Amino acid sequence: MLGAGLAGASVALDLAGRGVPVILLERDPLAFSRASLRNEGKIHLGLIYANDASLATAALQLRGALQFSSLLRGWLGPAATASLRPSRPFHYVVADDSLLSPARLETHYDAVQRLYDAMLRQQPQVDYLGTRPARLSTRVDPGSLRRYLSVDRLAAVFETAELALDTAQLAALFRDAIRQHPRIDFRPGHRVASVTPTDTGHRVAGDGPAGPWHVDSRQVVNCLWEERRRIDRSAGIEPGAGWVHRLKYRVIARLPEALRQGPSVTMVLGPYGDVVVREDGTAYFSWYPSALRGWSHELMPPAHWDAACRGELPGELAASLANEVLGAIDAWYPGARLSEALIVDAGAIVGYGKTDVDDPASGLHDRSRVGVESNGGYHSLDPGKLTTAPLFAREAAERVLARA
Repeated sequence: MLGAGLAGASVALDLAGRGVPVILLERDPLAFSRASLRNEGKIHLGLIYANDASLATAALQLRGALQFSSLLRGWLGPAATASLRPSRPFHYVVADDSLLSPARLETHYDAVQRLYDAMLRQQPQVDYLGTRPARLSTRVDPGSLRRYLSVDRLAAVFETAELALDTAQLAALFRDAIRQHPRIDFRPGHRVASVTPTDTGHRVAGDGPAGPWHVDSRQVVNCLWEERRRIDRSAGIEPGAGWVHRLKYRVIARLPEALRQGPSVTMVLGPYGDVVVREDGTAYFSWYPSALRGWSHELMPPAHWDAACRGELPGELAASLANEVLGAIDAWYPGARLSEALIVDAGAIVGYGKTDVDDPASGLHDRSRVGVESNGGYHSLDPGKLTTAPLFAREAAERVLARA
């Protein structure tokens, strides 16, 4: 198993829980340390992908969201899963220069509602983070948020059932489950350099603090994130065309008292941002024009992104980024700049597109080109989003078991 983010950790726990011994290789000292940790934690209901008119992305996100809790309960246990603290529900606020009008967005949200209703009828056992809300979104008077937001430049507001999880808490639960499982041999500090087919399976080779190493295995599941495509190529799978890596920063901050009962907010649709209000008085902040600091179409991201993706930033840079992000958000969420920055770091976002999200035709509005690709006993898993990582982890595990 290559990579111990949410996808790799999930595949490892799924297989180990069904009696399959797993070697889990991770280049960092801890599991769940990169993109799986450094994101907003939103469990998407498909609402944000309104510019994919096919509804393929929305349907995929819904499938992932409605199976997220049940899959985690199987891997982590009901008590651990129940301990996860969701954020305050999201309001989608429509910018006055949104790529789509409020009417177009409402049409998309209604279509997502119909998909959701159909999934509930067909799968009565599924739930959304332990709930089954009747409505996923409702248009409300922007004035209802005047206490917290500057609503004068908002074209519309939609109250939604969407929630986010605290990714640090999620990471702690997965790390504990990996450490305690007797069938998982977790090997941190093991960076994968290549996967080579052999007569009996594959040889995984790499390096680490103790020097070069290799592991021979009948089957390999590649759940790496930034380096997945490079390893795929070494194993004989040519990456699909059109990928792009983006480096996006986040700020975790302690909210001033006046904002701690405020809504979580996603501004749509375009290069905007999010505020995720957590029950512990902290919040996730990101503002795309300030937070996006890297763009690459190379096979893997530039090496100089690595420090930020490990959470290692010089103090001056961290303070400057926090001031810029919180200041930009303060223009529409007044009081944000009074928050106390606690963490500033970045994650690499992998997608497909030649232009940025301000282009209505950008491929970044479609996140359906993801999933599991297999070549014999080699399986490459692109989870797409946090929401769909457990869904595809189960699929990858099933493919491994089918060849066992």
